[in-house]
Amino acid sequence: MISSMALGVSALQLMLRLYAFLLLRMYGTGFLLPRAAITSTASVAEENDDGLFAPVPPRPECPICMLTLPLPDNGTTSMSCCGQVLCTACVHENRRVIQENNARRMARYPDNPCMLRTRCPLCRETIPRTTEEELIRLRQKMESKKAYAFFLIGEKYQFGLDGLKKNERKAFEHYLCAADLGHVYAKLKVALSYLVGNSDVVEMDVEEATDYLVAAAKEGCVEARFLLGAIEHSTKEDKSLAYKHWGISASFGCDRSMNSIKRGFDEGLVTEDEYQRVKRHHQKANDEMKSEERNKYFADKRDKEEQQ
Repeated sequence: MISSMALGVSALQLMLRLYAFLLLRMYGTGFLLPRAAITSTASVAEENDDGLFAPVPPRPECPICMLTLPLPDNGTTSMSCCGQVLCTACVHENRRVIQENNARRMARYPDNPCMLRTRCPLCRETIPRTTEEELIRLRQKMESKKAYAFFLIGEKYQFGLDGLKKNERKAFEHYLCAADLGHVYAKLKVALSYLVGNSDVVEMDVEEATDYLVAAAKEGCVEARFLLGAIEHSTKEDKSLAYKHWGISASFGCDRSMNSIKRGFDEGLVTEDEYQRVKRHHQKANDEMKSEERNKYFADKRDKEEQQ
């Protein structure tokens, strides 16, 4: 139910716009920016409402290295062939090994090297050589109602990638299809579109946004959980549910939620025991997402970027 709240609306507007800015850094400059001031807010589901605070599913693992996947803004790749999400370090290592094998073949058989095609390390489908091949494959997957295909095409429309002209309306439509098919991060994308509004694409609807955020949070989306906490904190005198959302999110590695818990502790709204507990879980979650291979990949990536 949407209720107008003069006290706290400006705080909510500031919080949501700040979060939109952070998501711009996460997802790129194509994120849908707000065109209207927030004038109403939605009530988040109560603690006992439909399992919102039921045990959260564990963070997924990379099926190659079997380590906890990084958060989406920090090194994951969704394969266009099978839809599996891998850590980018494993994708890079797979490509590097094939390139080294091809170099040895070229040196040994210069006249007929029989070069290997780069394949998905899971389903063994060949990686498309061109963006046109990838688009054809994704559209074929869309015909089979594969949620990840709708999501990936939506990203290409959102950012104007791989020959597709930037089109925010088409991006939203593809995200909506992916969300309806169960894609967790498509639910977050749809929620953000409803939350900040864009008159050319979708009108602001905080109640609709909250429904998608709740659905995503139940499936372990830490960004959705963070934003539910932001809404609770800005619209309720009782901040306990806000800090409960942030505590869950921070415990799964979300830095923004950890910062919110820290501010709550500094302001006397979070006990020292609770702060230290969440801090331990946050550190443990981040440690589980690290490895020597991932650190090496990011170090090599930074070196290449500095050289350019």
